[in-house]
Amino acid sequence: MPARIPAVSVPDALDMMPQKGTMRLLERVVESSETAITCQARDHRPLDYPLRIGGMLLGVSLVELGAQAAAAHASLHGIGGHHAGLLLALHDVEVKLQNGDDATGCFLAHAEQLYFDEGVARYRFSVCDECGERVRGEAMMKMRAITA
Repeated sequence: MPARIPAVSVPDALDMMPQKGTMRLLERVVESSETAITCQARDHRPLDYPLRIGGMLLGVSLVELGAQAAAAHASLHGIGGHHAGLLLALHDVEVKLQNGDDATGCFLAHAEQLYFDEGVARYRFSVCDECGERVRGEAMMKMRAITA
């Protein structure tokens, strides 16, 4: 079993992700290993939440939380630092919650690394609330390290 690291603070882990400012939707890393990560998302209920379209949070928009969990994992275990990234493709996405405002409690985003090399990564992701899995699928991303 891979070694697990304890919960990591936002400045230590999530600041290395490409998402900045209000578009960084993850609040903290709950658990992480060499192959997987689980993150708690910040509160999605405010009306100015960045994924809202016309005031509504569509369930399909929660894919972004899975992609951000993958980016957080790459920051910690793939690239191992600050990086830029681009979502190239989504595969086998299943949306089980049409209206994100119907979610119960906070969202947890989980990403499992399926493939990683210096330029391309593939992750399986899921986004859950207190009632269970709400969105799942796979994401392929292109990433590159940024030297400070």
